[in-house]
Amino acid sequence: MKIAEGLVVSMEYDLRTVDGRLIESSEKRGAPLSFIYGPRIMLPGFAPQLVGLAAGETKKFELAPEEAFGRIEDAPRKDIPRSEFPAKAQIKEGMSFEAGLPNGQPIRLVVCEVSDEAVNVRMVHPLAGQRIKIYVKILSVREATDEERSSGVVSA
Repeated sequence: MKIAEGLVVSMEYDLRTVDGRLIESSEKRGAPLSFIYGPRIMLPGFAPQLVGLAAGETKKFELAPEEAFGRIEDAPRKDIPRSEFPAKAQIKEGMSFEAGLPNGQPIRLVVCEVSDEAVNVRMVHPLAGQRIKIYVKILSVREATDEERSSGVVSA
């Protein structure tokens, strides 16, 4: 069976920067990745690379920044109330600093504009602007159960 929309895929994977630094892998997370295949899974350019692969097949490919974690200049912007910054902080356009999202994921905030009321920042993923190398090994491809289809979650 070949990967197609709505099928359950289980795979091993490796995500690396082009200079070889490991970003994430199934080995690092301690288990293969299983998901219901669809066009909006994971990184934007990832899904099209998997179409037609079958169990036992492997593939290596690279994703351009816009297919992976996005381009820096396209990162979303947000106004943060000036009151959320220390009163004496000298915040200037072009400054950047690390912050944490509610889920604990780090994000870089780049200051775009500063006013008395707010600081407008661009919220940049740490890997934005980078090409990503990916290796996948498809372990299995199968029909989703009724429960998996309705919940969108793959059972073990």
